[in-house]
Amino acid sequence: MKLADSWTEDVPAVADLGTFHDEAEEVDEGEEVEDGCGGVCVEKYVLKRVGTSNKQLHELAREVRGVEKKLGKRFNATQYRLIFQKWKRLSKPFLRAGHDYFVEFLAKLDCVLIPKGETLPAAFERAKRRQPPLKVSALRNKDVQLLASLCRELQVMMGDQPIMLHQASIAKLFGHSDHRNISNWIKALKTLGVLKVAKRWSLGKSQRYFYVG
Repeated sequence: MKLADSWTEDVPAVADLGTFHDEAEEVDEGEEVEDGCGGVCVEKYVLKRVGTSNKQLHELAREVRGVEKKLGKRFNATQYRLIFQKWKRLSKPFLRAGHDYFVEFLAKLDCVLIPKGETLPAAFERAKRRQPPLKVSALRNKDVQLLASLCRELQVMMGDQPIMLHQASIAKLFGHSDHRNISNWIKALKTLGVLKVAKRWSLGKSQRYFYVG
């Protein structure tokens, strides 16, 4: 919108477009109150073998963000702790001693680009059906116009949160083998005032943007 190697270079699961189609499960209010997890289905992301915590925690973070989006509000620190503790209890046989998985989980929440229930390809299809933003209407390059439309759809998905533009994933959508073209398109959109940098790049973090309508 972690659409922003610049979606998350530090979260390999994001680049797998197939994982974007999982939907957050519905949980009734009684269960939400009982377990304190706010309707987040933790069980789907419990570890079944060693060496899978990176992916499973990322997918749990996407699940959390998807539920938050559906509820229209963010959970508080206590709720994040309760969600994590349930995951940790069920995953305990496969956890490494001395590793701070809770901090890793909080970091994954910060890196989520696409919440569960939202998909990059779906946003791309919506962008293709809409007129490009006025700021790029004079461009002859229709792909750059489409990227601007995609950024607009991503910003709608992310609300007031910045978007991340994962260049390799975007290149795949556009059928490009070289993501350097995407880098130039992003720079062009910044020049035209379509994108504004929200957070400067730092080691381990992808640069994030706001779409400027």
